[in-house]
Order: sequence, then C-alpha cells, then structure tokens
Amino acid sequence: MLHDSFVLDLASMTWQADGAPLLPSDVCNNVCDGIESVPFHKVFSFGGKKGMMQYMNIVDVMDCGMQVWSTPSAEGSNVPCGREDTAWAYDTKTSSLLVFGGWASRWLGDLVKLNCAAIIGPPYACTSMSPQAGPVFGEKDMVIKGLRFKPGKVQVRFGNTEKNQVVVDAEYIDNETIHCKTANYEQFGPMPVDVKVSINGEGWTVNKLVFNYFANTAARNSMAFGPGVLPKVISGVEVPFHIQARDTINERRTSGGDNFSVRIVSADGLVTGDARITDLQDGRYEVHYSVPKAASYLVHISHADLGGNESVPLRGSPFKVHATDPWTQHRVLGSIPGRRKGATLSELDGELVLYGGDTCGLVVCSTSPGEWRWSSVTPSGPAPGDRIQHSVIIVQNQLVLFGGASLSDGTELADMFWLKKTQGGWAWGCPKSHTPYVRHTVAPGQEPIDTPKPVTGRLAHTAVALDQQMLVIYGEKSGSLLTEPCIVESVIAQVANWIEPILRGDVPAPRKGAAAAATGGTIIMLGGTTINESEQPVVLDELVVFGMESPNSLVCTINPSSASGSRPPARTGATMLEYSPGQLFLYGGFSADGKPFNDAYLLDVTTLAWKRVYNGHPDLVGSQGAMATLLDGKLVLINSSAGSPKLDCACSLDPIGLAASYSFTTRMKTEVNTLLENLEAWADKQTISMELAQNLEKLGQNFDSLLKVMDALYQVKLKKSENDLLIEQLRETLRTLAADKIMPTTKLEKRLEDVAHKWDDIKKVQPQVKSNVEPIQANQADKIREDIEAFTARVLQYKAVFHTKLFYKHCTGAAAAYPLLDTAASELAKLRKECIQFAELASIFELTDAMAPADAAIRELYEDLVSVKDVWDCTMMCEVQFQAWRKTLWSNISTEEMEEGAKNFVKEVKALPKRIRDEDVFRGLDGMVKNFLVSVPLVADLRSPAMRDRHWRLLMEATQVSFNVQDPGFKLDDLLALQLHKFEDEVGEIVDRAQKEEKMELGLQKLEESWTKVSFQFTRHKDTNVYTVKMAEEDFEVRWGNT
Repeated sequence: MLHDSFVLDLASMTWQADGAPLLPSDVCNNVCDGIESVPFHKVFSFGGKKGMMQYMNIVDVMDCGMQVWSTPSAEGSNVPCGREDTAWAYDTKTSSLLVFGGWASRWLGDLVKLNCAAIIGPPYACTSMSPQAGPVFGEKDMVIKGLRFKPGKVQVRFGNTEKNQVVVDAEYIDNETIHCKTANYEQFGPMPVDVKVSINGEGWTVNKLVFNYFANTAARNSMAFGPGVLPKVISGVEVPFHIQARDTINERRTSGGDNFSVRIVSADGLVTGDARITDLQDGRYEVHYSVPKAASYLVHISHADLGGNESVPLRGSPFKVHATDPWTQHRVLGSIPGRRKGATLSELDGELVLYGGDTCGLVVCSTSPGEWRWSSVTPSGPAPGDRIQHSVIIVQNQLVLFGGASLSDGTELADMFWLKKTQGGWAWGCPKSHTPYVRHTVAPGQEPIDTPKPVTGRLAHTAVALDQQMLVIYGEKSGSLLTEPCIVESVIAQVANWIEPILRGDVPAPRKGAAAAATGGTIIMLGGTTINESEQPVVLDELVVFGMESPNSLVCTINPSSASGSRPPARTGATMLEYSPGQLFLYGGFSADGKPFNDAYLLDVTTLAWKRVYNGHPDLVGSQGAMATLLDGKLVLINSSAGSPKLDCACSLDPIGLAASYSFTTRMKTEVNTLLENLEAWADKQTISMELAQNLEKLGQNFDSLLKVMDALYQVKLKKSENDLLIEQLRETLRTLAADKIMPTTKLEKRLEDVAHKWDDIKKVQPQVKSNVEPIQANQADKIREDIEAFTARVLQYKAVFHTKLFYKHCTGAAAAYPLLDTAASELAKLRKECIQFAELASIFELTDAMAPADAAIRELYEDLVSVKDVWDCTMMCEVQFQAWRKTLWSNISTEEMEEGAKNFVKEVKALPKRIRDEDVFRGLDGMVKNFLVSVPLVADLRSPAMRDRHWRLLMEATQVSFNVQDPGFKLDDLLALQLHKFEDEVGEIVDRAQKEEKMELGLQKLEESWTKVSFQFTRHKDTNVYTVKMAEEDFEVRWGNT
C-alpha cells in the first residue's frame, strides 16, 4: 500500500510528484475528491484500508493552497464504521458529503451525511484584515479583505468558542472589501480571537484570521520621556521624545494603533509648534516636534481614552519647556553694506561675497573667529556693470556671474564675468567673445530659426554649475518668461561657446525665481513663478529633475513619483546649494502672498527624499527675508536689524549637526546620568533635613533647623508627582537605551532603584514629621506674617512715588534718564530679592496668601520700568538717526529714505506698551517722530527745482528765521531749525507758487526763443513814407499754431 500523491497538470498533461503532499498513512481503496472552496480547493479522502481486514473511517483533508494534509476530528453520534470501496457525492446546498455503502467484510447499504461546512466554508473567504489588534472597548474601524464577497446582510463574528462569541453588523464595500467596527469585548477581557464573516446566513468563513484584543490604553498611566519633554530644548530644529502606552492595569502596551495627539503652544498662546507622531507598533510612539522661535512652551500630550468624549491628558502633561535660540550671532564690523534687492550672496574661499542690487560694487565679509568684517573691494580687470537679479555660481573656486538687469537703464544683460581671489586681492575676468548658436526651442506660434543668434539677455533666471559648464534655465526678458535653457561649455574661457541642450521627457513651464543646484550629474529645480492661462502669476511647488544624458542632452521628470518626505511648499526666490555629494540644501524664498519662508530642507538626490531640517518663524527674518548661503556646512544668514538700512546682522547655524545632538539616544545618554545625580542629591538633602525633626525641643530653639525641616516637607509635597513621574521616565529611558544596545545600563538601573527606595522612605515618614512639627510651625508663622505685612507696606509706598521720578519726563533726556533707570532697576532688584525670600518662607509656612499684594505690586513696577525703558530706547534710536539725517548736506538729501525711515519709527512708537501712552515721556517721543514725519514731505517740496531766491525769502519771512540755502555747508539741520511742521500750510503755498511761476517762466522762455527767430518784412506803402510790417508766411503759420 502507498500514501503518495501526484498532480496532473491539465495544461501540459504531465504528472508531477515532486512537492506533492503525502497522505498521513498508507491506504488503499479509499475514496478521494476535490471540492471547490475559497480561496483554495479542498481535497477530501475517506475510508479505505491500511492492512488486512483493517478498515478505516477517518476523513483526511488537504488545503490546496497550503499543500498540507490534516485529519480533523469528526463530531456526531452516527459515525460510520470503517470501510473500503465506498461511493460518495458532494451536496453543494448543504456543504455535505453523502457516503453510501462500501465493503467491511460485507457489503454495506447505509447512507451517511458528513457536514463539511466548517472546512469548506461559504463561497467567499477572508484573506486579511486591518488592524490586527485593538482595545477591548471595541469601536475601532476594521477593513476585511477577501474574495467573492457579495451584497447582502453581512456579519462579522469575534470569538473562539460559543461562550465568548460577539457578532457585529458589517458593511459590504465591494467584492473584496468589508468594513465594520470591532466588537466590544470587555466582558471577556483581552485575548486573541478568531474573526469570521457570514453573508446572508450562508455560514462562517473558515480562513483563520486572528484579532488581538488588548486592555484599553489609559492616558493616566501612559508616559512621555526623552529630550522633547526636558525643561530645555531648542527652537527651529526638531526634538524627539517617546510615548510608552500603558493600559488600564498599568501594563505596557505591546501593539500600536492608539490615538495620541501632541499640541505645542507658547505660554502666551500666540505661537504654535509642529509635531509628527510615528507609531512603532510595539506600544511606543516616537514624537518629533519643532517650535518656530525662542520662548516658553507647553507640550500638551493627550489620548482619546475609549468611553470618553474628550481626549485625556497624559500623565505629567502639559510639560513645560523653554526653547532657546540655536543661532550663533556674529559681531559685524567694517564698512557694513546697505540692504538691497536683487543682490546675491556667495561663499568664496571662506569669505562672503555680496554683489549687485546697488551701485556699491563688490563687498566682501571676512569670517574670522570673534568678528566678521565687511570691506568694499575694487578688483582688478574688466568690471561688470551694476545690476540686479543676476545669477552666480562657484566653479573651480571662482565666482561666475551671468545676466541680470542693468541698474542704469533696466536692460536685460547677457554678459558673463568671473571673480577670483589673488595674492594681491581680487580680480575680475570675462570672455573676449560669446559664440552665437541655433535655437531649436521656440515660443508657441513661432517658427524655428536656423540662423545662429547671441545668447539671450535675461533676469531672474537660474544658473547651475556642471563641472566646467554652466546651465542657465529660463528667466525673464522684456516682461515675458523665456522658454529657452542654454549651456556655456566652459565658463572660464576666452570664448564662451553657447549651445541649447536637447530636452527630452517632461517639459517644465517657463518660470522665473526658481531654485536649482546640481550634484553628481543630476540637476534639481524647485518652485519659481510662472504665468497661467489666465495671464496670472502662479508660484510653483514643482520638483523638476534633470538628468545629463550627454553634454548637450537633458532628460526631464516633473514631480517624480519616487519623491518622498516633508516636501517644501510652493515658493519663489529660494536658495539651493550642494550640501554634500548627493545632498542638496534648500533655504527660504517667498510664498504666493509675498511672505518670506524661514525654513530649510535637505534633499537626498538618490532617493529624492526630503527632510525639513529647520523651521523658524518668518518674523525672525523680517518682511524682506534674509540673504543665505552655506559656509563650512553651516547655514549663514545676512540681514538687517530692526529699523536699520544696513546689513548689520550675521548669524550661523548647523541644523543637521544640531538635530543629531538632540536625537533621543545622543541626548539621553548624558541627560539620564545628570537627572539621576540630581535626584540622588535631592533625596539625600531631604532625608538629612527630616532627621532634624527627631529632636523637637532643639528644633523649637533653632530657627535654621526648623526652616530646613519645613523646607523638606514643602519640597516633598511639591515634588511628589514630579518625582514619581521622573523615576518612571528614567526607567523607560534606560529600558529603551538597553533595548537599542546604546550603552550598558546595569549600574544606572541599580542606582535608580536605590534612589526610588529612598524616595519611598521619604514619602512614608513625611506625614509623621509634619504632624510632629505643627505646633512649632504655628508659633513661627505668626511672626513671619507680621514681617510680610511690614514688607508689603514698604513696597506700596515705593510704588506710590514711582511715577513721579524724572525718567517719566521727556525733557529729562536720554543721557540723564538711563542712569535714573539703572538706579530704579537696582532698587527694584533689592525689593524683588526680599520678595523672593519672603515668598519662600510663605510657601514653607503655608502663608502664600499674605504675599499676594507685594508680589503683584512688584510685578507691576517691573512692567512699568520695562515700558518706560522701551520708550527711552526708542527715543535714543530715533534721535541718533534723526541726528545723522540732520547732518546731511542739502545737496545729498534723500527724502524717500528719510520718509521710509520715519514711517518705520512711527510704527515702532505705536508698538510700545499701552500702559505708558499717557505719560509725558511717551507723548514727547510721539510728537518728535510725528513732527519729523510731517517735515520730510515739506523738505521734499522745498527741494523742487522751481524754488528761486525770492521764494526762499518768502519762507524766511514766514518763519522769521534767516538762512542761506546757497551755502555749500547748508545742512538739513539748518532747514529743520525753522520748525517746518509749524508752517505746513505756508510751505505748501510757497512751493505751489514757485511751481506755477516756473511754468510761466518756461512759457515766456519758449515765446522768447520762438520770436527771436521770426523775420519781419518792411514794405513801403505806395508812394508814402509809411512802411507796413509783414511776417513770412512760414513764420506766421508757426506763430498761429502756438496761439
């Protein structure tokens, strides 16, 4: 007898024995048949004999998908006897096998029915489900995938036996999808259960799907730990922390799917942070968040506990953190350049090179440690003309400049220059000629031109360095966007050979202001501004990838599907540079509404994966944004301080290195030891202090000892929840570090358990110590209250005279006000120091209500002091700038600059605290700024070329002040001495009169010039001595036309 099996391939009509499953035992004369089942057929074998007179009555089943035989147990009382040579048939309606007769040492005539529904199942099957685990409370969305589902009454059963089965209704989506809510399984508790589906009562599916019920996650037991919930973090860069989910019985969860939420809000509620949560699928959740500016924040962590309508705060939430500024501010000295638009900032040989935007030429900033110094340089060689919106790239440690718009006449330029540093300074160079080339890309509606033409001048284009080549992409000319890219074969050569590359693949829309860079032969372009079908500008978020097929051939892909990560939003005017081989760095730019971005991204060009590495608040860079470049792998920003027209701010940041230093493992390797040491020292201190209470008689006679005991009691009460949480956080941190094999943690774990036991002992003795010292505490509390009341009276008396101090008077002047402010600050500091000492005593002796009046008064005094100092700071800033403008010679005055600056000062004044606006010091500043703002337009009017000496005399008569505007040393201060803001109407009338008289003068001059050229003819009238005057015909026509 045999127990082998063979498979006949009906397509090729060949038998296959290899891999065919063997029957459980040798058998012959059995009956075997295949029955359709979903997802795989089942093969049934019944009866037969395994030896002489050894008849079998077992049923073997093989799943054709798993290719494994099994022998399920048969239930029921009418089990047929063993037999061979039987006959059977399958009834599809009842999912039953009908067995008739056979031989068992005699011929049999019985008919037996075997119900196979539990094995064959209905004509549909389940293949997978998501999620595969959930809380016992149920009500989680579940999607079941399968085969041959059909519309009808769909039910899903959760359970293993009849005693713990729960059935829920489900929704048919399509023939492969069913949707339902998980069943409430609280009555049975957490366990793995089978999930089966029935449609229209046809029976339950037989495929084994297991759903793991777990105890519900409880926010009160779950905890957060890691760098992101420590007291000190940084702004702009992501900081992480972990959440360990725990259930209602305080057991660690081992699967994911929880609904945690993280919200970061500044303490004043005005600023929010960004957070992302990654489910690690093992009960832990990794959270990364960033905050946009330095400030104090609250990190709110909550969980939607099942059974409740609202999210429940996590244990310890909200966590108080203070984010510091990560930027390194550099001291800027030298000939600081003015702020300008359309300029470029580059790093060349360790120095910052600023070019364009005004007529100041080239400005270089040395970046030596300690101070950064600007200097204007005049390179040798042929210098480029002043321009804006040009492009620069770095090739072979030389800066290559191309195109832009001329500052003199706005012409789009097509020239190219290179700049290099020499032993003697700096030197410009340029090609002697540019070769024309043939275009094969033309604008819609135009015909190709075979005649070579010079490279097209353009502005707001993008340039990319490709080894020795430079690729110029699009840009703008005469108000129209260009569709033509071009390549110069060698940027540093005497002849610039230009070609237009052949572009295959996707065709990007023409644009200006795009950011682009290249690494490893791949060119990346992002964003820019194009024009849509409605002739409206559109800021793009497209990621465009160019591959170099050959020196003159590019393959383009727009928004490749493989791109992933935190993709930058649409922007124009951003900076993109190569960070390292295979990585590009993107910073800043402007949104569609003109607001600046203050963020940075890193792109892995191989995988096209974006990662946001910095996210700062836009207000930190001002409305015009900051100029950016990379210096030694650090992001460098050049900007202007508030109200300054100069680029006097320079800061740097290494966002990638900083983020690495704040990773969970890197940060916690050091922090866990520091936190543990602090906890050990704190516990030792409280233990020693409480031991002093063992001698109550001595304690009553020694206030210092009583103070130590009372402070210990207060600290234990204050720190109870915090320390309990800290110990659990340290346990979870050490567990994570040990699991990741970051560092040996055995010794740290022992230290943690020792201090935890010591903390438990402190909590146990605290109630008894408190009870023992209460009588002594009561006696000292009355004395302390009297001292606090006396201190409060002194504070209120000081407050009553504070507003009468001289620094509240504008006439005091900044020079005299600042020493007075310093004195007041010193006085307040002393009061604050006393207040803190009394507040500590009040907290320890439970007298906090007694400190409220003094504390509120001192806080208000500090606010008043800060407010008045803000006014004097603004006053000083205005006076310094006004004085600088007053010294300007009459011929050099720029009223536009002064008016813009004065308007900014008005905004600064309006932004001062409202509490100070009724004071004389504020009213004086407000009047000074407004008067200057009124005077500036009057100065602009008086600079009219129509003003003559007679008009200046009229002004002197109106103001009763004499001056000489023709004096070469005449300054703006001489004119403002007239107090023009008091003579606004008179100045307007004089200037208006001058302008009208100028028009009359021009008319008279034109008439004089015209009549000077006229010829008159004198003709004698008949025979008289009278002559008639006649004008030439052509002169008459001209005169007639001018009448």
